[in-house]
Amino acid sequence: MDESLTASIDRLRENVAIRVHATSLRAVARQVGMSPSGLEKFIAGGTPYSNTRRKLVEWWYREGTQSHLDLSADGVAVALGTLVRDLPPDRRERTLRELMGTLRELYAAQGDACPPWLGERAG
Repeated sequence: MDESLTASIDRLRENVAIRVHATSLRAVARQVGMSPSGLEKFIAGGTPYSNTRRKLVEWWYREGTQSHLDLSADGVAVALGTLVRDLPPDRRERTLRELMGTLRELYAAQGDACPPWLGERAG
């Protein structure tokens, strides 16, 4: 498989996993138009067939890029977790807390209130 295609599939997999964590496996599978077990296999690292890959990409362009989607503290933590996934497991949680704290400080420095997803999780 082409390296750029592999990278884009990995990004798609991360985005799907974030959405599943924020909602549910069944809800996302229904939106994509595939079985929950197939979606679970994809999230676990399986290589999708071309038709399934097309469905996933179409779903992401249709649903995943909408800016009105509500964010939850857990969903954001999963998303930020992808940024620190290369750290040793024993340092990830502390790093996530520090990252969330830094975001709170940046909002405060701008004179803005923290968004609900940032205020929900203790830092």
